[in-house]
Amino acid sequence: MKYSIPGKTKKQTIGRARPLRCNIRGAPFWIGDHVQVTQIVDFAASKALVGKVGTVEYFEYSCGCGQTYPGDPMIGVRITKVTHEFWKEELSLKVPTASRH
Repeated sequence: MKYSIPGKTKKQTIGRARPLRCNIRGAPFWIGDHVQVTQIVDFAASKALVGKVGTVEYFEYSCGCGQTYPGDPMIGVRITKVTHEFWKEELSLKVPTASRH
């Protein structure tokens, strides 16, 4: 589903986010991996999250933020009860999932 952007002279659309909650061959992490926030490179994320550890919940390739498949998705990470989105450059692997095949 696409949404129109009001006020534009040409008809432009924004893609609707479609998170993938399964492992993707070539993605930087696996679903269930424990990752640590090491830096913030995107102005939209809070610097207070640096040092926090969370669990990879999903990968997102279609929201229009410049993601590429499969190696550069937005990565949904659950930290406590809230899921935040990060780029792979902002995360490091803490504890890998048991199965990686």
